[in-house]
This record gives sequence, C-alpha cells and structure tokens, in this order.
Amino acid sequence: MPFRILSLDGGGVRGIIAAIMLAAIEKQINQPLNKYFDLIAGTSTGSLLAAAIATGRSSQEMIDLYRNEGLRIFPYQSRWTWQRFPLLFKHGISAPKFSQQGLVQVLQETFGDTKFFGINSPRLIIISYDTIEREVIVFKSWRQDQAFGDIPLWEACLCSASAPTYFPAHRLEKYVLGMVKGGSRETLNLDDNASSKEQVYQNRKIEIISGKGAGQVRTIISYRGYHREAQILPQWEEIPDETSAYKITTICSAIDGGVAANNPSSCAVAEALRLGYNANDIFMLSLGTGDRTRIISHEEAYNWGLIQWAQPLIGVLFDGSSNVYEYISRQILSKKVLRLQFKLDRDLTGKKLSDDLDNATRENLDNLMEATYAYLEQPKVKSAIQDFLHLSG
Repeated sequence: MPFRILSLDGGGVRGIIAAIMLAAIEKQINQPLNKYFDLIAGTSTGSLLAAAIATGRSSQEMIDLYRNEGLRIFPYQSRWTWQRFPLLFKHGISAPKFSQQGLVQVLQETFGDTKFFGINSPRLIIISYDTIEREVIVFKSWRQDQAFGDIPLWEACLCSASAPTYFPAHRLEKYVLGMVKGGSRETLNLDDNASSKEQVYQNRKIEIISGKGAGQVRTIISYRGYHREAQILPQWEEIPDETSAYKITTICSAIDGGVAANNPSSCAVAEALRLGYNANDIFMLSLGTGDRTRIISHEEAYNWGLIQWAQPLIGVLFDGSSNVYEYISRQILSKKVLRLQFKLDRDLTGKKLSDDLDNATRENLDNLMEATYAYLEQPKVKSAIQDFLHLSG
C-alpha cells in the first residue's frame, strides 16, 4: 500500500500558490485531500494550509482565505506607517513589522476550538523553532506524550508562522517530565530529560508528581545546566529520591519553523520511516511558494551590516533550508517525489511577481494566481502530475 505525504513550504501570502496547486490536485483525484494523503507536513503559511486540509477544508476555501484575509494579517507595506506606532511604543525602534492580532484572529476564526490531538487522520506535522532551547519544535498530531499538551490547532500554526522581524515570538507553555536522580533539602538533581542550558529553568515551578515527596511544588531559584542541578525554595519538607518523578512548568519562545525547515519534506519522510513504512512505499508531493529571483549583489552582501541584512536574511535562510531538504528527500525517495515550484519572475505571464512574504495587495495576489495557473497549464507540469498520481496509486 502506498503511503502518501503532502509537504507544504512556508512563504507568507505566497501560500496562495500552493493552495491553487492543491486545487488542481484535488480536482484530478476527485476526493478530499485529507482522504488521499496519509501524512501532511507544513511550515509557516504551509502549516495553515496543512491544518486546513487535515481538518477537511477544500483548497478553494484556502484560496479565498488568502484573498479575503491577507490584508488582515499583513495590513500595510511600509514599516513607517502610522498603523505601526503602537508596536514602536511597545517594543521600541526594533519592533517587529506587524502585531500578531490579525494573524491570531484569522487562525482562531478558521480553526475555532479544534485541538491539535483531535486530528486523527491524516497525521499532521507542524514545524516551529524554540529560541530558548535553540531547537526545532515538531508538533505531531499522533504523539500525545509531547511536552506541549493538547494545544489549540490555531496556536500550533501561530508558533509555526511567527516569522522573525515580521511578528513577535509566541510564548508557549510546555512541561518537562523526568525522574529525580538525588538531592538535598535545597537542591534537586534531574535526569537527562532536563535541559543542559544554564539557568533555563530559573524562576520556574517544579512539582514532584509521584514517588517520595509527591505533591510538593517549589520554585527553582537557580539552575546549573551542566550538572542538571536545581536549587529550590522553600526547602523540601520531604526530600525526593530516585523513586520520585518531577514536572517542570516552563515555556518555549516559538518562532517561524522556516528558520529550521521552510520545506518540511525531509521531516515528513523521517517520521514516515520512524512509523515503520518502507521507503519503497512512500510517495511525496512537495509544494513550494515560488523561488525568489531577487538578486543580492556581491557589493550589497559585502557592505551590508546588521540593519541592511535584517529582513533579507530571513529569505536567504528560508531558501537555503528549502533546497537542502528537497535534496535530502530526493536522495531517500528518488523518483517518488514530485516537487511543484516555479521562479517568481516574468517568464510565465510577463507580470511582476513579488517575493515578499507580506505583499497581500489584490494586484500581487492576482498576479501570483495568474502565474500559478499558467505554470499548471505547462505540458511538462501536467504530465508530471499525472505520472505522480498514477505511480502513487
């Protein structure tokens, strides 16, 4: 039996490109996408598409969302608009370009009270990144042992789409569970489930949830990460020992998963292999949101400093990771990968295609749509889609 993966790149409002591609696929398979694919993975705007498809929404609904709600998420183009003054007052001159308000509202209206673990089929993966632990966050709908609990679906998407310089990081609560290794009245030695980062748990709560000392809750006033030793207050009434299990309540600082895997394809392949599927049975459709063609000249790259690089660097990071993960996926699955992607230039329609994540103007969205339709009408693209659908059964 084939195991079909759908992988969806990040790219802001350019997610409308992937939505149109999905509409073409949906028409050809003549069934809902969540009934066809076994695993769907998304990063950033791709997480929004992935969550929508996983919950049974049609591609046309997502096309309409980008067209109708894009300006709520990205309400202006210039960083020097009066609309941005509240952010400047709150965060200072280095404030993100947008508040999360519009994005949160759109996500909440789209997904309502749906919980992440409420998605049973297909399996869903959403990628984010934690700036505190400096590690990738991989939300998996079938892994209910994850440290974040059963968070709302919209919040997982928010974590994945909080692009640096565009949106503030999202504060997400998480729990660290493990076993005590020893301690004293004022300290506790923790197992390898605890972080090795210095002071990462400072001022966080730790609770003994079973074993000796169960029910006690203390505040960690200092944390020696290398030794995984927590100093607590007040002192333990009953000192926990190696029979004791602990829970630390802490946070993630979640930003756009594109800084780690803007193209989540190889993450999805890795999970499919971990689930026990044979590489020979895995087929993947990977959808991009357009290849940037804007040149950063050598003179610019040579002379730019922190201010000039701040926003272009995001695009460079996203592009680089996308290409690397596509290469990895192809090495594993060979010809069982179909990648749909085109360059954001004038070749398809003669019209300018913006590579900005936040250009939600009607003119730009119409141009992106027109270019995508033209791309899908190319004989070689039509043939590649038909061959993939035939090969994947």
